[in-house]
Amino acid sequence: MAEGLVFELVKEVLDKLGSALWNEIGLLRSFKDDVKDLERKLLKIQAVLLDAEERSNAEKENHTLRIWLSELKGAAYDIDDLLDEIRTQAVLWKQQRQVRNQNQLARKVCDQFLSCANPIHLKSKFKMAHRMKALREKIDNIAKQRDAFGLVEAGPRRQAEFKRPETFSLVDEKTIVGRDGDKEEIVKLLLETNSDHDVSVIPIVGLGGLGKTTIAQLAFNDGRVKGELVTGQQRFDLRVWVCVSTDFDMKTIAKPVISAAGENCALDNSDAVASCLVRIFSQKRFLLVLDDVWNEDQEKWEKLKVLFKDGKKGSKILVTTRSEKVSEIMKTTEQPHRLKGLSDADCWTLFKRRAFKEGEENDYPSLVEIGKQIVKKCGGVPLAANALGSMMRFKSRTEDAWSAMRDSETWRLEEQGTILPSLKLSYIQMPSALKQCFAYCSIFPKDYTIKKDDLIRQWIALGFISSHETWTSMEVIGNEYFKDLLWMSFLQDMRETRGEVTCRMHDLVHDLAQSVAKEEVAVIGAEESARIPEDCRYASIHSRFMPQVSITVMRRLRTLQFRESGSPIMNFYSEAKCLRLLDLHGSKIPMLPSSIGKLKLLRYLNLSSTNIQELPEPITSLCNLQTLNLSWCREIRILPKSLGRLTNLRILDLSECRSLTILDSISNLQNLHALNLSSCKKAISLEPICHLKNLHYLDLSHLDSFAALPESIGSLQNLRILDLSNCSSLESLPSSLCDLKNLHDLNLYCLNSLVTLPESIGSLQNLRILNLSGCYSLLPLPSSSSDLLHLEKLDISGCEKLCELPKMIQKLTKLRVLLNNNCSELKGMPRGIGKLVSLQKLPVFVVGKQDRVEHCASISELEHLKLVDELWIKGLENVTSPVDAKAANLIEKNLRSLKLVWNVLSAEEGTDSTVQPAEEMETVLENLQPHQKLEKLEIQGYGGGKFPSWMMNRIGSCLPNLVEIKLDNIPVCSSLPPLGQLPFLERLYMENMPAVTNLGGGGVGKFPALTSLDLCSMPMLREWVTVMTVDDEEGRRERVPLFPCLANLILYECPQFSPEPCLPASVAYLAIHRTSKENLRCLACPQTSRGKCS
Repeated sequence: MAEGLVFELVKEVLDKLGSALWNEIGLLRSFKDDVKDLERKLLKIQAVLLDAEERSNAEKENHTLRIWLSELKGAAYDIDDLLDEIRTQAVLWKQQRQVRNQNQLARKVCDQFLSCANPIHLKSKFKMAHRMKALREKIDNIAKQRDAFGLVEAGPRRQAEFKRPETFSLVDEKTIVGRDGDKEEIVKLLLETNSDHDVSVIPIVGLGGLGKTTIAQLAFNDGRVKGELVTGQQRFDLRVWVCVSTDFDMKTIAKPVISAAGENCALDNSDAVASCLVRIFSQKRFLLVLDDVWNEDQEKWEKLKVLFKDGKKGSKILVTTRSEKVSEIMKTTEQPHRLKGLSDADCWTLFKRRAFKEGEENDYPSLVEIGKQIVKKCGGVPLAANALGSMMRFKSRTEDAWSAMRDSETWRLEEQGTILPSLKLSYIQMPSALKQCFAYCSIFPKDYTIKKDDLIRQWIALGFISSHETWTSMEVIGNEYFKDLLWMSFLQDMRETRGEVTCRMHDLVHDLAQSVAKEEVAVIGAEESARIPEDCRYASIHSRFMPQVSITVMRRLRTLQFRESGSPIMNFYSEAKCLRLLDLHGSKIPMLPSSIGKLKLLRYLNLSSTNIQELPEPITSLCNLQTLNLSWCREIRILPKSLGRLTNLRILDLSECRSLTILDSISNLQNLHALNLSSCKKAISLEPICHLKNLHYLDLSHLDSFAALPESIGSLQNLRILDLSNCSSLESLPSSLCDLKNLHDLNLYCLNSLVTLPESIGSLQNLRILNLSGCYSLLPLPSSSSDLLHLEKLDISGCEKLCELPKMIQKLTKLRVLLNNNCSELKGMPRGIGKLVSLQKLPVFVVGKQDRVEHCASISELEHLKLVDELWIKGLENVTSPVDAKAANLIEKNLRSLKLVWNVLSAEEGTDSTVQPAEEMETVLENLQPHQKLEKLEIQGYGGGKFPSWMMNRIGSCLPNLVEIKLDNIPVCSSLPPLGQLPFLERLYMENMPAVTNLGGGGVGKFPALTSLDLCSMPMLREWVTVMTVDDEEGRRERVPLFPCLANLILYECPQFSPEPCLPASVAYLAIHRTSKENLRCLACPQTSRGKCS
């Protein structure tokens, strides 16, 4: 692409020039001589390319050097195209010879015309030799200019400093530094109800990369803004996030709004869309975020804001933008929120997290000093601090290396208004192979959701990953490149949904990618007069208009993506004979023309979500094709009979091709690596698939008609991932499944009819992930399942009939995740579970009754488990010794949520059981003190007479981060803990606590953040003090509300409950059921905007 990417392109060309193929296919001697001469010349040029790249980036005035690199790059592309054409032609001639040789009558003629060593026609040889000579002469001229620049040869050491350490760890990007004040200010504006406008527009303005979107996200998801209730009531009737970017129009906003509101509306009719939006926003208090607005046309905004005019008072529109002009046009507030850069101290915190391991900075005081000087150059931009810190982590821990970075010429470039020097510097330090992968990402529009696997396949198709590797190795390398870009924050917002990983690219980083790719990558928008630049090699068209493009440019293109109506492109792409990648995903093409067969170099073809009904037979001549994506082609009915000719095909995605009949010819795709047949409802037989010996990934999910798998599935010895989820008719699994010795991931989610697993399941010695969730008919797991010694994740959630886990579970020492939610029949945990020292996630721990369940684990086995996130401990009535509860060591476990449950009824039901004494319950709960970082606590069925000391005396210091508390079925406790000491408590639920008489006062204190209060079945609850009288600084008495933020109040069966002196003024939602008429009068306040009483 840009000059910084020439090194890798020349390297790839040199690899191809050195191939033995040119001798094997009998080309002319002059061609071979030119190949050798080219190889010599390019080797000499390659030796100075790293120096040329560095100078072209650092010396802004070196225009001549950039021209030289550009000419070299163009020639290298042309050589690469020619070599690929020759290799492809040789393969095709060989295929034709094999077809002819099958005909006995034609064999003699064929042997006279062809030989194994001489498969290319004489006319073609002369033509190729002529083209190669012209290219060799071109390189001769370029090589002669090399010495004029005084370039220095450099070895591989220039790139060695960037190598990552062996272990890879992504920093949690949720850790935000230095933005608490900004968030609180925005939240305050969103909660404000005294605005002069029914619909207020609040802009956040700042430079790209400062964190405008992050602050908007923090505010949008803040509990006070959401104001959620168990009943589903919220502070805002409608909350919608819209990523606007450059598409500032009604339809951009309409799609997410209509989806969030659960409405249906045809988006192709502007009047209907406008009416629908007006109806949705009318008389609703809504929160609408318009993220990344660029529109500076006031007329457009005036037309658009009419849609929101009928919104209820208190509605807010939060806008993020880089432009002060956008803010001035849209704002209703006195001033926008102007986001400033972080302090040097906060930037240092971000930089330090990336540049050093935890605590490592203490060993390098001199580097800390240099690092702080580097941080000053980040301009307070968190994105830049993260990216630069990531790069420095892999630098040598020497003062020279760090000082060289601090003193680099790149900092002096005057690019502050566009590309931050800190980001450009991070790019320059990348290995050249990673540079081209990054620069290519500019082909996606801003804010585009990038699919990881698809991106890696595109990199492979374009030759950015060495073609000398096996397909598996290339995917591994691609994954490493993807992780590198994530680590450097050049890709971010990574998410995983049902196994599909996606990410986005920050606008500032996208600008950088565009700047280094220059005109070589073109993204064409909706402009009717757009033109593809002359130097373009990779084009993405997002318009229903065909851009202006010359035949010369079309013949050079390597990538062509077309996202709208594909019809205009049909007349042109057959000329693009150098295409490696053609993406027509989502375009409305009804058919694929036969001219597709002319694209002999094509490696990647994406026809997903199109209306095609069949593939033309010439497609089978695409001998280089690696990836064919036909997913969601609902109309396609049949594949070409000669599909097996696609000998290089590695990826075939037929998911959601519901009308497709799978032919036996699919068994000829012997190099196929991944096959997706999800929801191919017309698949009749799976036998042909079992002949695909090199298959690594197989998705057979949602094949409802199959009651059994063929025994021959065991022949897929290279299979790594098998997805059988939602095959609802599958009653059993063949024993041959256990012959898949290389299987890593087995997904059996929601096999409703599956009762047992094969007894030999333990033979899958390399299995890492086993998903059995939703298999609600599944009975106990085979004993051999404890032989899965490499298992890292086991999901049995929703296995409602499963009553026990494998007795020898302690053998699964590599198990990190054991998901067991909604296993209602699980009577206990197996003894030895405490030896699973790698276990981090165990949502439910069932304490079994020792005399009822054999081999049942004590609660003390939690002691050495390093559990995180959430834990629900059931069966606490079966804890035989409070000492065991202490040994569980909950105080050391970094849990976010903890639920403690005594099932007293079940303990009383058994004839041989006794109810746990109240004093023993109190000691057990005292010994179950959780970690300080706990955010949610639920206690249910507790029969003690008092709460533990860590709740009654020290709750503010023991649990300072609590956000939610639920107390249920606690019959004896009469005194509540001082919950008002919890500064972040937002939600409080209390149910079936008949002994509690008072809420408020008595040390309960003020609830500064409480937004939701839910009280149910509390018959003795009477007084609720809502206001406290205190002395101010001058000794005057003043009334202070104890519940200043309470917005939602639900009362159910609290007949004596009464606020004193009145209901808090902040309450906006009130629901009352089964209370006295007197209390109804006290509780019914005019300020409640909605509610119900009964």
